[in-house]
Amino acid sequence: MAQQSTPQNSVPKPLAKPSPIVLAGMKYSKEIILITCIFIAFGIYALKVMDKNEFPSFTIREGVVGAVYPGASVEQIEQEVLKPLEDYVFSYKEVNKKKTHSQVSGSTAIIFVELDDDVDDADSFWNEFKIGMEAEKLKLPPGVLGVETLSDFGETSALLITMQSKDKTYRELGEYMDALKDRLRTIESVGTMSVTGKQTEQIAVYFNPEKLQHYALSEKTVGATLLAQGFQTTGGALRNGSYTQPIIVARPVNSVADVANMVVFSSPDGSVVRLGDVAEVKKEYPEPDSYITNNFDKCILLSVGMKDGYNIVEMGKEVDAQIEKARAEMPESVTLFKITDQPVVVNSSVNYFLVELLIAIIAVVVVIMILLPLKVALIAAATIPVSIFISLGLFYAFDIELNTVTLACLFVSLWR
Repeated sequence: MAQQSTPQNSVPKPLAKPSPIVLAGMKYSKEIILITCIFIAFGIYALKVMDKNEFPSFTIREGVVGAVYPGASVEQIEQEVLKPLEDYVFSYKEVNKKKTHSQVSGSTAIIFVELDDDVDDADSFWNEFKIGMEAEKLKLPPGVLGVETLSDFGETSALLITMQSKDKTYRELGEYMDALKDRLRTIESVGTMSVTGKQTEQIAVYFNPEKLQHYALSEKTVGATLLAQGFQTTGGALRNGSYTQPIIVARPVNSVADVANMVVFSSPDGSVVRLGDVAEVKKEYPEPDSYITNNFDKCILLSVGMKDGYNIVEMGKEVDAQIEKARAEMPESVTLFKITDQPVVVNSSVNYFLVELLIAIIAVVVVIMILLPLKVALIAAATIPVSIFISLGLFYAFDIELNTVTLACLFVSLWR
């Protein structure tokens, strides 16, 4: 059997020449390691101080303008309210005329305003728009009760805080909440704050049928007498089992005594009958149409937003410090609960990412050790934290915040 022989004059192929970058890295290896360590240290520092948020900031370019004209026909609303408002809206060049539209529903005129896509600073536009709308309201008919512009659809709450008590009134809780808001306003990163769930006290009048009969008066007579005094704005209602008649109050009424001293009847001999003579007048809270509860207790709710360009985790720490100071000044019966705490959520997301980073490094080391020597495995695993922390340093340098989207990108790159 013939054997194939190897040619004596065969030579091995020369190895490919390394690129200039590789040669430079080998020549200046110490300098490269030093620069890499600096970038890693900068990335670790950036992870602590860079802006963090739950969701990325985005620009909302939509708004709604609404006006109420009770008792007017559709034609009246269109001519006297809708047309002047449309002329004002379309006087702004930033308004997208193709996408902006309006409608009339009942006694309400609504204009859905959309801005052009190249409008980056929508807040400045809406601030100027609302100032001009105040002057435009004065040109509308007197019967138009209100014109409102809503543009804060992109506002999100970083914190939702409830305040409740079993023995304090809504007015007292409102005073404690105002004190808490005054403290939170001292935090630079805190943005808009709004309180919901408050119930306003009202002055209630309960007629005594026997006293009304004694003075030969009736509920309708008293209501007509109050209307005859020139009251102009709705202040309440007169109710019985079959009807509800509005009570109108033109001048401000500051106390129960003011209402009780209103004259409802005067005789020719000069004697007068005051409202307090025929009715019980007292302050009370009306039966609410809606209210907020926490753990089945009625409460008021404070929504706290954050300004753009701040660290929500650091803001949460400052808010917690102010809440503790406010708690020390409140009675023990008043309790505060944070039912939504985005700073904690964001901080947990960052910690979860760091745990995943550690797991990825260990997984790479274990898998590569099965196939390759330990030194090769450690070198391969070291590329993971190096690339991640350098990326975080670049995020901070280019003013990119850490949020749900950027964290998701880092997770994807981590497991590729």
